[in-house]
Amino acid sequence: MRLSRLAAAGAAACLVAGIAACGSSGSSGSSGSSSNTTASSITIWGSNVEFWAYQAAHLSAFEKETGIKVNYVQIPQATILDKEAIAQRAKSSDFAMYEGPTSLISQDIGLLGGVGLQPFVSNKKLALTGFSTNGMGELGDCTLNGTLYCLPVFVDGSVIAYNKNLLSKAGISTPPATWAQVVTDADQITQKTGTPGFCTRGSEAGAAIATAHFMEAYYIPYNAKNKGFTVGPDWKSLDDSPGALAWAKDFQHLMTKDAPKGVGAFTQENCEQAFDQGKTAMYYDALTSMDANEFTPKAGTALAGGAVGFDELKCPTSSPCMPLGPWGMFINPHVSKAQQNAAWKYMEYLDSTGFLTQEIKALDFPGLAVTKTVAAEHFAGVPDSFLQAEAYAESEAEPNAFPPTTAFNQSQQDEETAISELISGTSPSKAEAFAANGANQVFQQAGLIK
Repeated sequence: MRLSRLAAAGAAACLVAGIAACGSSGSSGSSGSSSNTTASSITIWGSNVEFWAYQAAHLSAFEKETGIKVNYVQIPQATILDKEAIAQRAKSSDFAMYEGPTSLISQDIGLLGGVGLQPFVSNKKLALTGFSTNGMGELGDCTLNGTLYCLPVFVDGSVIAYNKNLLSKAGISTPPATWAQVVTDADQITQKTGTPGFCTRGSEAGAAIATAHFMEAYYIPYNAKNKGFTVGPDWKSLDDSPGALAWAKDFQHLMTKDAPKGVGAFTQENCEQAFDQGKTAMYYDALTSMDANEFTPKAGTALAGGAVGFDELKCPTSSPCMPLGPWGMFINPHVSKAQQNAAWKYMEYLDSTGFLTQEIKALDFPGLAVTKTVAAEHFAGVPDSFLQAEAYAESEAEPNAFPPTTAFNQSQQDEETAISELISGTSPSKAEAFAANGANQVFQQAGLIK
């Protein structure tokens, strides 16, 4: 699985017929007369990508330990968010737990209402062995207005994978440590080797806004008073601020001077494939986009023989600079208390040390290490440089990076268009003014800008 492949910034679906046939979780199991009673069966909505498919296929241990039968509805990643939004508006009880990006937590809670998790965390009678929130990353992203609403599914941030052979061929001995160095190195690689020096997503369909946000956060100084990393304390967009303009200039340069031809239509998979085939020297994306192709490249491939390195660009100041946006597990408030208790037990199981360790080893996917205990383990085949990058990203997470408003998702629409305009050659000032104006109009209509 890859967060980038989950269309974290807002992919979609519609409520399809037949979900009722999967079984409504609102009435199954116990009546929930006791605060500790758990239902005998629950329905879960999750994506059908790799690690959710793994979860769905490894339910027997949980069902044996708890006696709770899990009906796992795997929804295509391209349709899950719209499907959930429609179900939320209908106050559906067809599922007890659902999964979604924490960057949309305000929208989720606003549409569906929310179930605060602290009473579950504190209830020892509902505790499962091996689970603890101690040392758990991303809890800040699962929190809204001081209330914890979800448990993280994985850790995410950004990372650069680089081809050591191409850097060496261009006369570069060490990987870049800053974005200024990325631009300089990418230029040097492109000019000296004839191979594009840099690749990141360009296609709106490939959720290019996710990687743009990862990069942009380095340029916009963190301010605890801001409503989000791209929204000021007065709810006005920072997309036209000096930092955002500096980002737009470097982003445009990289995507027009140093990226593969046609990058404006590239999804995450396109960039990953180009990197795996030695057709680009640096690949920038979410930590969750990296897998065995980069960790342990097969013999005879362009990356074989230890050619891959991983680099986490350092924050320019002592302030954090990572707008992490992982997915979380949420409880549906429109099911019975017994259903909620059962869903909580399943959430505990998925985030327990034993299951996480087993899952990571099976999938070769260290991004699932949502606790420090699990992250401290060594996973065979995963380079230390990647694990170090992952640890740095988590340590530099910006608190409350995404605005606490259901209007946030809509506010990004013109920003997505601006990213395409930058790749096509529109001036940074014009593109960023367009993005800021669009966001400000949305926030004004929502009554946030007075």
